[in-house]
Amino acid sequence: MKARLVKLITIAALMGCALFAYLSSYEVSSASTTEISGAGYGTVENLEARYTEWEAEYAKAGGDRNWVLPLGWFKGLSTEQHYASGIAKLNLIDGVVTVEVNGLSKEAGWDVWLVDNGVGSVLPEAGENMRLIGSLQHEGKVAKLKAELGASAFTNFELDLIVVTKAGMSPIENRMLVGTTTLFNRLYRAKQRGNIAQLSDHPKPESESGKQSLFARLLETVAPTAAAQIGPQQGVNNLITRGRTSFFNQTFNGNGRTCGTCHREDENLTINAEFISTLPQNDPLFVAETQPALAQNFENPTLMRKFGLILENLDGFDALATKFVMRGVPHTLSMLPTTLRPRSALVLSFGVDVTTVPPNERTGWSGDGAPGTGTLREFIIGAITQHYPRTLARVPAGGGIAGDFRLPTIAELDELEAFQKSTGRRSDLVLTGTGALRLKDERAARGQVIFNTVGNFPILGVVGSNNGAGKCFFCHNGGGAGDGVEVAFFGVAPTATSNLNFNTGVENQPSRVQTLVSPAQLIPRDGGFGTLLNGDGRGGRGDGTFNVPVLIEAADTPPFFHDNSIGTIEGAVEFYNSDSFNTSPAGGFTGGIKLQATEVEAVASFLRVINALENVRSARDLAIRARNSTSNSIADELLRLSIAEIKDAIKVLNCANLHFSAQKELDDAILAIVIGIGLNDDFLRDVAITAGIPHLDEATRAMRF
Repeated sequence: MKARLVKLITIAALMGCALFAYLSSYEVSSASTTEISGAGYGTVENLEARYTEWEAEYAKAGGDRNWVLPLGWFKGLSTEQHYASGIAKLNLIDGVVTVEVNGLSKEAGWDVWLVDNGVGSVLPEAGENMRLIGSLQHEGKVAKLKAELGASAFTNFELDLIVVTKAGMSPIENRMLVGTTTLFNRLYRAKQRGNIAQLSDHPKPESESGKQSLFARLLETVAPTAAAQIGPQQGVNNLITRGRTSFFNQTFNGNGRTCGTCHREDENLTINAEFISTLPQNDPLFVAETQPALAQNFENPTLMRKFGLILENLDGFDALATKFVMRGVPHTLSMLPTTLRPRSALVLSFGVDVTTVPPNERTGWSGDGAPGTGTLREFIIGAITQHYPRTLARVPAGGGIAGDFRLPTIAELDELEAFQKSTGRRSDLVLTGTGALRLKDERAARGQVIFNTVGNFPILGVVGSNNGAGKCFFCHNGGGAGDGVEVAFFGVAPTATSNLNFNTGVENQPSRVQTLVSPAQLIPRDGGFGTLLNGDGRGGRGDGTFNVPVLIEAADTPPFFHDNSIGTIEGAVEFYNSDSFNTSPAGGFTGGIKLQATEVEAVASFLRVINALENVRSARDLAIRARNSTSNSIADELLRLSIAEIKDAIKVLNCANLHFSAQKELDDAILAIVIGIGLNDDFLRDVAITAGIPHLDEATRAMRF
């Protein structure tokens, strides 16, 4: 009783101070007043900033005169498995399309089609605008086509897909290789037409169509309050909120799963075994246990429940019992700092990145990027095909067939992309030189130095002691997923560095937990990126490499690596001391790493503190957006996410005995903010939130200079 009284007195004092501050000098929000505040972690500012960066790179590369699309087996759209891959280059201004493909049989003919989808599914359907532009002709091992369609070819043709089919067959009948557009390409084209907010294939607002759109009517039926949260049916601002609604609620007529089934919003858009243990048996995550049609070869319930591993058929669905891998669920925060980086010739010249198809958008998903050609749009379609069907036939609806699920529309793909490209921070950290981050904790500060120390690096002839040389920035420059070799040795700007693939030997670790389960589980070797048989004699499909993920959000999103094999951030750092790493191709490239136990803890402390700082930044932004919101339900939603971020920061710090004063400030912030949840009075809610924000600021000041 006494403790409760002290808390109540504390809260009253906090609100009293906040009331004075609120009335005397109301803080101007750092969030945009035009922001759609019901978008959870997504913000308009993020999407706009990232689009602007993409647009600059696109224009520099030639813009619509040089639009490059990768082609490959497209999980969910290709009608059969194929290992061929290629590139399509489009000059939309002059109407010229060139295609080059490796791996197609010379014994068969191959046609190339352009598809402009309608308002229905992304699956090519009768009545849609499809153009046969020619047939591929082999020149040695490469099949080529150059089609000159004329300057007006793309004036009224919105390219959604480019499809390679067997000769004489349409994209409705056959799709061997597929390439797809992206949200940013579509935004760019809309901008060229005069209004970036008017994307084709999107439902028109009621004011334009004269009646309520089908999307709006469905929302009103399922969730009567959703329309008020989503707002108008058009506009870039609403793409994010509509995408979030789809991400967490849209089942695509499948088995009940959504994107949010595995990417839980209150769990940093990921999931782990601890969280899984709290879920009821009727949760859609457990459909393999509750739906007989999915009982075999859809999931491995033992490995899912024990280790948070999800079954993925990354290399095709033709042998479900033996052709699969078990992967962890990576978070989907802050992907754009990774995906916007092109691969540079400098790093490619060292033979590090051995993938043969771009992909244009490396995301760190499943450790090696999206399947097939590697775009986010493809990942969405592939994930729905993998995880949403009601039977293992995985037949999408269309052409009069009911199917096991439906594929998304172009509008839904735009919206899902927009939400995922709008979450998290906007840039990586500055860790060296002028303006570098300066941390107050001695261990974390030392870890920052070790993180950025070179040591021996034989590829560039750098000679020095490997003691205290973490070399972490080689792959995680600024704590992100861009290589630091170019930054350090060639003067390349951090925003222009590459997001690479490496074989770090994770699959060679002894005593991985998933191999110790009794009864023994059949787990094929994970071959990494690609679908061809691994040539290292160990089995598995892929070239053995895995994509570099971002690190700033790592400490509160365990377990680590693509196989969830390491449970703590300290263990993840220690891995790079191991024989598994130092005898791997990546270990040879870096010249090996040798850290003492205290140095491992220092690097881990550094990673914990930068994670906590990001948690606090995110929590503050969410709280301010809640204070700006005119909707009680949206404000409550944002405040709950803010509190979840604060709790993550406390946990990350507490587990390593870091920054007790900051933890105290964060506790006080929760005390104040939690009062705001459920308050129907806007003024009182704003006062409660205002009481919490100074404590977040004090926590930040306790951790950094």
